[in-house]
Amino acid sequence: MRNARTPRARLAVAALAVVSITVAACEGPRSRENQSLRVATQTTPGTGTGAAGQPAKAIVDTSACTGNPTDGISGDTITLGTSLPESGLYSAFSQILQGEKSYFGMLNAAGGVEVAGKRYKIKIIDKDDAYEANKTLTNVQDLINSEKVFALFNVVGTSNNFAIRDLISQLCVPDLFAATGSPAWGNHKYPFVLGTELVPYPVEVKSFLDYLKAKHPGATIAALYASDDFGGAYKATLHALIKGTGLRIVKEASYNPDTPDTKSQVTGLASTKADAFLLGATLLGCPQTLSNVRASGWKPITYMSGTCAAKTLMDIAGPAGDGVITSAPLIDPAAPTTKAMAFYKQYAAAVAKYGTGAATDSSIVAYGWTTAALLVELLHRSPKLDRYSVMETARTLTDLEGLGFMPPGAKFNTSANDWYLGETYNLVQFSYAKKYFADISPLIDDDGKTAEISPSSLING
Repeated sequence: MRNARTPRARLAVAALAVVSITVAACEGPRSRENQSLRVATQTTPGTGTGAAGQPAKAIVDTSACTGNPTDGISGDTITLGTSLPESGLYSAFSQILQGEKSYFGMLNAAGGVEVAGKRYKIKIIDKDDAYEANKTLTNVQDLINSEKVFALFNVVGTSNNFAIRDLISQLCVPDLFAATGSPAWGNHKYPFVLGTELVPYPVEVKSFLDYLKAKHPGATIAALYASDDFGGAYKATLHALIKGTGLRIVKEASYNPDTPDTKSQVTGLASTKADAFLLGATLLGCPQTLSNVRASGWKPITYMSGTCAAKTLMDIAGPAGDGVITSAPLIDPAAPTTKAMAFYKQYAAAVAKYGTGAATDSSIVAYGWTTAALLVELLHRSPKLDRYSVMETARTLTDLEGLGFMPPGAKFNTSANDWYLGETYNLVQFSYAKKYFADISPLIDDDGKTAEISPSSLING
């Protein structure tokens, strides 16, 4: 999910590249059976420290906040709002909502989430923005001013979240788990935005360079980027991190994501016979580029953006996708090893009941389910149910694990200095024969490294 300045110019099928996922080989350190219900039955208090009357060392400054910090809470119900494409070329993103609603439906049937000793059910109001940032802003204004939602949840797209960032910060309304891997959500000027579990784009670049340094030291690299903020994040990070590695960039090119025909760019890049290829593209640009690389006869080690690790796009790429590498924060719902896990039966049953026909092997549905699980755990850990306490808790999350489709052993954390979640992941490789991505690395823990490795312009620009 990334910046899309003119989304109607792209094909609908491209929308399925929303999230990157990988395959887990075994169960986690504890059983996941009924893990999704545990927040409804816990009695221990949360671990957050924020409140309307904040402690002296609060991370989130609420001194200028106005309005009612408990808007959206009525009786035993917490009302959330979201904006995402439910029509037009990107309507496939609505599958995220199906995963969310499936999780919340199951949770509500079990009694809801416990916050500060009381249980609450979760209601989510969704609005269609067709992936257009101006419509996202209009939707969010209505959700806050008319619907009086408690918080925004999993709003899709980089430009879409940029469009609402000033508004929600002025009104002190949490924008929780913004659905994009942009490092901009670490900007401390905007404390009411929390990014999602997607691997931050600079961390993706780091993972590829680390792989090359270990396996192919001295490799030459060619790179192709989308000519927008998304591609720019890959390019800026590559130039920053390659210094002193012994690796070398031999050629770069860009393409217009509105017309993702990359044949001429690939022809020029292939002429270098570079050892490695970094593909900072997304949506339909990924399978088309992989097919162009295959047709050129060039056989580089290829790293592809995790936003393209969706079954539909890999199906389009066909044999050209075989062997491609990416980074993945979640396990693959389509993999046989995942379907054998105890928690999967619970997930599949909930999606069948509440997901209105959603496919249980869809990575997009699994992403929505997992993000809903993370949101519920965040609410449970808050010592009070108000916007300020929840946002303060969001900045002090410790060892989120075993939720949704998180990999075995993975832990997500935030702190006063680290505002990123998706820093624990696997490096994975696609097998055309098996039709899924398999681990090629142990679990990688880059906790706390996103801000360190990201060019400051990507965070503070």
